[in-house]
Amino acid sequence: MDLGLCFDLDGTLGRYAGDFRAFAGLLRGQLMLQACDMNRFYDLLSVELRRDGPVTLERGLAAVLERLDQRVPADLPALAAEAVEAYAEDVRPLPGARELLERLDAAGVPMALLTNGPEDMQRAALAALGFGRCFRVVLVSGDRDVAARKPAPRIFALACTGLQSLPERTVMIGDSPEADVRGALDYGLQAVL
Repeated sequence: MDLGLCFDLDGTLGRYAGDFRAFAGLLRGQLMLQACDMNRFYDLLSVELRRDGPVTLERGLAAVLERLDQRVPADLPALAAEAVEAYAEDVRPLPGARELLERLDAAGVPMALLTNGPEDMQRAALAALGFGRCFRVVLVSGDRDVAARKPAPRIFALACTGLQSLPERTVMIGDSPEADVRGALDYGLQAVL
């Protein structure tokens, strides 16, 4: 079995250059929830987007509306799709990320991307960054087939299986001591913070 490299996305290879609280505020306005306290809306949305299991922005917004006893509008799918597109427009690669991934890919190093977040937002972010093709495996915690957030062992097991590498021959590179490093070490991977 080969050596495998796993990368985190947010804070490691790219970052959201916008203000997520302002992004949530725009969503709140589009949903015509001005009567709802912004902090409450932001907190509820943050919780919903960090859940285990299949997660998308649309599902998260629908859950927030239900918790606020608000009607889910018929145009929620279109609103969520527009919001995901706007989010992805504000995602930027970190310096050197693209070059590093392209060099590793050219050298034939098998790589996986492991990222926590809503499936639609994370996949749109990766597409906007333009280096998704470098990865043999892309695992988004919000995907139906993944449905596990780092540091859960499942996401690291899926990465090793997809890369065809043993945990002890796999390195996780990320910026979170808890999600990336502890999760990787607990599963038997090596880790770089």
